[in-house]
Amino acid sequence: MEYLDAVLVGIVTFNPDLGRLKDNINAVLVQVKHILIVDNGSDNFEEVNCLFSDDITIIKNVKNEGIAKALRQIMEFGNKQGYIWVLTLDQDSIICSSLVKEYCKYACRNDLQDVGMFTCLIKDRNFNDEKYEKQDTDVLEVPYCITSAAFTNVKKYFMTEGYDEKFFIDAVDFDICYSLREIGYRICRINLMGLYHEVGHGENRKFLWKEIVVYNHSSFRIYYMARNIVFMNRKHKKMFPWYMMIKKELTLLARILLYENCKQEKFNQFIKGLKAAWDRTGIV
Repeated sequence: MEYLDAVLVGIVTFNPDLGRLKDNINAVLVQVKHILIVDNGSDNFEEVNCLFSDDITIIKNVKNEGIAKALRQIMEFGNKQGYIWVLTLDQDSIICSSLVKEYCKYACRNDLQDVGMFTCLIKDRNFNDEKYEKQDTDVLEVPYCITSAAFTNVKKYFMTEGYDEKFFIDAVDFDICYSLREIGYRICRINLMGLYHEVGHGENRKFLWKEIVVYNHSSFRIYYMARNIVFMNRKHKKMFPWYMMIKKELTLLARILLYENCKQEKFNQFIKGLKAAWDRTGIV
C-alpha cells in the first residue's frame, strides 16, 4: 500500500486559532489524503466546521471530553477505515514538508518492525534554535514522546488498552508510550526537525547555575499535572517508580512557587490535584 493511503492524520481541536489551524492543515494535506479532526466542544465550532471537505472529516463532541477520549476516537476511526499508521497533531502544530514520507521510510525498515511509535525532533516556538534535543544517529530509542507528531502503528496500539481517559489532558502521551513499551514495543525518534509547536507560554529561567524551562500552564492544567503524576506511578510502577514521582512533583511545585504567575491559585490547584490522586488510588 502506498504510504499516502496507509496514513491518517488526526487533530484534536478545542477553541483553536483558525489561522494557525489552517496552516497546520495546509502543511499536512500535501502529504496525506485524509485528515480527521475531533473537536472537543469548541465555542468556535462553526468556524472549524467550515473547514470540512472531502479530504477532512470532522467529529464533534458536545463538550470537552479530554484529549485522551478524542485520541481514542481518532485511533478507532483509523482502525475501522483500515489505516496502518496514525499521525497525531496538536491544533497549533506545523509539520515539515517531508515528515510523513520520512516516517514511512523508517516504518518499512526490517530492523524497526518492533517500533510501536515514532517521533521526530521538535522545536518549541517559545525558545531559540538551540532549545531542542539533538541526536547524532538517524534513529534513537527514547522512553516516551509527546502526542504531537507521534506516528503510531494502529495494530500495535490496539494491543494496549489505548489512551487512558482517566488522565483527561495531561500525561496522556507518556502513558500510552509506557503501555506500548510494557508489551515489548519501542518508541523511536528519527533525526529530522519535523515539528514546530508551542507548549504553554514557556520561557527560560535560571535556578542557581542551572537553566530551567517554565511553561506558565494554566491553574486548570496544574491540577491535572499534579494528579496525573501520581496516576502514572500507580499504573506504571516499574517505568515510573516512586522516586521519579516525587522528583516530578517537587519540580512542579518549585516552578510554581519560584517562577509561575498566579502562584496562590496554582498552588491551591496543585494541592487539590494531589488530594484527588490520593483519594482515587487509596494512598494513606
